[in-house]
Amino acid sequence: MSKKMTGQEYLANVLRENQVSHLFYQEYALNRLINNLEEDYGVKPILGHSELAVGYMADGYARVSGKPGVCFSQSIGACNLAASIHDAWLGNSPVIAMTGCKESSLQVRNAYQESNHTAHFSGVTKFNVPLLEDGEFPRLIRQCFREVTTGNPRPAHIELSGVGGDKWEAAEMNYDFAVDEKYTNYPAHRTLACEEDVKKAAAMIDGAEKPVIVAGRGVFYSDHKNILTQLAEKGDIPVVTTPDGKTAMDENHKLWAGIVGGYGMVCANLTVSKADLVIYIGSQVSDQTTMNFTIPKDGTDIIQIDIEGSQIGKNYTNTYGLVGDAMSVMEQLLEAIHEKKREAWTAETRVLVNEVAVKQTESEKLNLDGCNTARLCRELSKIMPDDAILVSDTGWSAVWTAGSVPMKQTQKYIRAAGSLGWSVPASIGAKCAEPERPVFCFCGDGAYFYHLQEIDTAVKYGINTITILNNNSLYAQCVDCVPEFFDPETEPEKIEKEKQMDTLGPVNFTKIAKEFGAMAIRVEKDEDIAPALKKAMQADRPVVIEVVTDWKARPLDPVSEI
Repeated sequence: MSKKMTGQEYLANVLRENQVSHLFYQEYALNRLINNLEEDYGVKPILGHSELAVGYMADGYARVSGKPGVCFSQSIGACNLAASIHDAWLGNSPVIAMTGCKESSLQVRNAYQESNHTAHFSGVTKFNVPLLEDGEFPRLIRQCFREVTTGNPRPAHIELSGVGGDKWEAAEMNYDFAVDEKYTNYPAHRTLACEEDVKKAAAMIDGAEKPVIVAGRGVFYSDHKNILTQLAEKGDIPVVTTPDGKTAMDENHKLWAGIVGGYGMVCANLTVSKADLVIYIGSQVSDQTTMNFTIPKDGTDIIQIDIEGSQIGKNYTNTYGLVGDAMSVMEQLLEAIHEKKREAWTAETRVLVNEVAVKQTESEKLNLDGCNTARLCRELSKIMPDDAILVSDTGWSAVWTAGSVPMKQTQKYIRAAGSLGWSVPASIGAKCAEPERPVFCFCGDGAYFYHLQEIDTAVKYGINTITILNNNSLYAQCVDCVPEFFDPETEPEKIEKEKQMDTLGPVNFTKIAKEFGAMAIRVEKDEDIAPALKKAMQADRPVVIEVVTDWKARPLDPVSEI
């Protein structure tokens, strides 16, 4: 396009040409743009109830679609929006945040509602710029798309003039319109590893007796050809995934060995601890993944595949690195390794997986005072269609869904990177990204309290998510941690007092959801879980299933010996 445009027109074209289908925002923001964005450009604006929520919506959209999620807030909301972008930063998610600000003539003059927005975003973005001249927007917004879709996909922020971006909206752009089509999706570049490095890594894999692959979110984002499974099958190599890598491999596959780490499964942790070669692919090799860097043990041979060279060997010194896109490097290794059978090793890992499955089945049969969360997880796994998307909150929700909801490679799983309450708005963003796929949200009552009002947003826009609320009237994970801070022998009253402080409710969330206009179902018996899920699948509006569970229900311990 060669004609000059206003800022409003330019951004509308940027969103359309970059195939961004939704813009998530909080008032008062981009009023000129919002007014005709859907009708004229085919991009639907979604108004949330808080800046935190719209940031999480953009994050959920980005993680499911692989496209940048875009969100906006006015000047006073910038700090709140930055708080939501923190989870996108931790979750390596390609989100572009835009905020308004007072024009330069009012800066550093005690302007109403004004503060240093670039400072707010400095710790949670990889690219963070104030727009000093409105005419520079075309160049900088293109750079935002480059930044979030290349290398490690983390957020970007750009600040626009006017409290709600209104000064910038009306400004004339001095650049012809242009979009870099390469940067509409992540990963933008399918980089290959050095051939000599691939040969050496292949030799290490061929020579190992007990190798294991640890697949992280890099595989989840990158591997649309299911190369991971092909690589594992050729080398007869067990695969564990991080929680963020869940659904990178079908969990019914004979080589799948569980979810690794503190939010994972004991079978996976034991597999990694017994391995003589650990192959990390698209994983940050974090403290949670490695149980505070105790699994694998020091001295274990490690191969690490990462798109960012700076990550190689960051946490384990005895690491041989391959720098490149996860799927592309796996394709290189697939060609380079020899076909091999490791029957004794894979049989050993299958025993571990099967023993966990037995214990899981036993836990589902426990009779408790309320519904059994283990039974809820099993029923959810059975009901989800092959193309379902499961969005999980953090805390026990992440532990339950990672280890107790078996999933297929055709499904998708995303979870909060640490922010309690993320899942409800993130599931709305996920449904916007994939409107034809069923989207399930799994959260506890502590998380639901954060953003329950976004059920109103889902109803308003016809975004038909299914929210499964595990209501035990308690911050259950926090209660389990209380004894760590007090001596049970001398301070039992302090332990009991602290546990009481973690109590929530009881609240009937079903009544609240009905007020918003959602279908709401309250479940108090295990036998009613499956019928409620089936009814939700047939609904033509957002659904909230409130399952009243016994707080004593606990997921299986990921670290104890079986």
